[in-house]
This record gives sequence, C-alpha cells and structure tokens, in this order.
Amino acid sequence: MDVLRSQFGRPSGLFGSAFIAPLMNIANMRLVNASIQLLRPAQSDRVLDVGFGGGYSLHTLAALVSRGEVIGVDYSQEMALRAAEATRLRGLGRRVRIECADVAYLPFPDRTFDRALTVNSIYYWPDPASGIRELARILKPGGRLAIGVRSPATLRLFTLTWQGFRLYERHELEQMMEAAGFRVLPQQPWEWWRIPDLIVLTGEKRSSSE
Repeated sequence: MDVLRSQFGRPSGLFGSAFIAPLMNIANMRLVNASIQLLRPAQSDRVLDVGFGGGYSLHTLAALVSRGEVIGVDYSQEMALRAAEATRLRGLGRRVRIECADVAYLPFPDRTFDRALTVNSIYYWPDPASGIRELARILKPGGRLAIGVRSPATLRLFTLTWQGFRLYERHELEQMMEAAGFRVLPQQPWEWWRIPDLIVLTGEKRSSSE
C-alpha cells in the first residue's frame, strides 16, 4: 500500500511511467476538464499547471491557449521527462514547457502567470497553505487559480492507511485561498448531479488596493 501511495504522490521507474501515468489521465479526465472549464484561460494567457501527472491537462490547456504558453511543473522527474517527450511528439514544444520543481519553491518571478491550475495533487503537499501562497505570488493581480480535488467522503475509503496523504474539505481550501490573497468565486454549476464527488474551487488574486 505504501508503494502504491508513493507512486501516486511521486511516480517513478517503469511502473510509474507505464502504469501510473496513463491511469492518472483516465481517472482525472473529468475533473481536469471541469477545472479547466472554470479556469477559463484565454488564447493568449500564460498558464501554470502544477502536478500535471499523466499530462492530459497540459495538452488540453495547449489546445485552448493557442497564442500563449503552458508551463507544467511536477515534483516527479519521471513525469516531467515523460510529459516533455509527449509534448515533443505532439509538436507542442513551442507552447508547452516542462519543469521539475516543488510547488513550495516555484522557479518563476512574481506576477508571471495569468492562470494557474492544480488537480488532484494538493493532498501530497506537505504545506498546502504555503503552496497556495506561492501560486498567489506567481499570478498577476486578477489572475485566476483553479484547484480540483475529489471529496473526502469518496477518497477516505481508499486512502485510510496512506501515510502523508491529507484530505481537505471545501471550506478548508477556501480558507487557505482567502488567506493567500484570493477572492474565492461562487461555485458554478456544471453537471454537478453527474459527478457529485468532484470539487473545483476557483479564486481570483486580489490587487494590492483591495
């Protein structure tokens, strides 16, 4: 169980590349789509995707950000290498860039991005409040953040014995976003009745005058 948990948190080796990455793409597809829908990236935006896993989110964003840039950051070197190769094979090398980095120390200047996205990765962050503050730092004022997670009620049954894996209720994430300088946006309807266990929180970075 610990091996499986570590693979989902930081996929590595042949097992991580050949099995975990494709599984992530399938399992996260609807949550990624919903998160990107609520993120609302413009064609010329610069978008950061943190913890892209199997890479489905990168290619979905690239199709929407046709005149901008998508930068993917993942803690796993294996996932970064795999995503870079997939990006090259799809001919997206000029618009999609891959970095191996920690969300707590993002290698970008302040106010670099228009949009930021993270889906099903915050459970593994040692300090999520710090990670959200770092996302606020790299976003421009008015920039939008989308955080996609599954409900604790759904995940609790599968992750009960997973060490270092933390479940978060909606109100906990909202509080961390507000504390980091985001104005949390009202929940927007999008097929909630079909997938009630999916949660997407969106927020806009407040300007210094607010």
